[in-house]
Amino acid sequence: MLNRYALLAAAGFLLMGCNKVQSNPTAADAPAAASSAAIPAPVQALAKAGGIEIHGSLQAPLGYQGFVGSYRDQPVPVYLLPDGQHVVIGSLYDAKGGDLTSGPFRDAITPKLDASLWESLQQTHWVAEGSDHPKRIVYVFTDTECPYCHRLWQATQPYLQQGDVQIRNIIVAVIAPESLGRGAAVLSAADPHATYLAHEQHFRNNSPVPVLKDVPTDVKRKIAENEALMDKLQIEGTPTVLYKDAGGSIRMVPGMPSQDTLKSIFGS
Repeated sequence: MLNRYALLAAAGFLLMGCNKVQSNPTAADAPAAASSAAIPAPVQALAKAGGIEIHGSLQAPLGYQGFVGSYRDQPVPVYLLPDGQHVVIGSLYDAKGGDLTSGPFRDAITPKLDASLWESLQQTHWVAEGSDHPKRIVYVFTDTECPYCHRLWQATQPYLQQGDVQIRNIIVAVIAPESLGRGAAVLSAADPHATYLAHEQHFRNNSPVPVLKDVPTDVKRKIAENEALMDKLQIEGTPTVLYKDAGGSIRMVPGMPSQDTLKSIFGS
């Protein structure tokens, strides 16, 4: 699955981005599972028979019990019907066709974007572009080998000319075998910004930035810490943008943003 480029499906929308290489999930990677004592027997039976793991509860219509499950690493809504004996997987709709699942399900699986997250972003290992005294800071989880990250870099250059914006590129290595070595070369350079700029200006085969064969331990740790936050936020690919909107709320945009979304991100 190395070097796999695809369209990311998230929250019901197709997004342009690079999937990160999947590793075997561990208990530490998954959300905390719901207590087995709190899971009704039919739901436990479904989970056991169907390979579904139950992670927690889900707001459900009166008479139903809802749960957030996962199947093959993908989150799924699970409902115990009012009879208490039957289970369904998927969305519920009312008599008028109203979707009773999407909103609660999205809220249940979306990481909390709060002040502590912004502090965590500030403590990541990033390469800055733009103003040294910015009015607006935008974080981007980026991989040096991701073509959509490069497209985003190209699209953001005009916004950096405004003079009041800073983009902080959080370097991760999740796309290709070269990602770690080249990302490490950027972070360990005497001038990380100039090195990152040189790579983006000559993306892919013409990049003057080498792929380090022996990555220094401290740099490898920095990239691993960036990826740990990426995992905590359940980010499945690059690029992913995080920023504060006009009201101060943190927003997360996975994949290559549209032109309208870019204008919203950069306030113009």
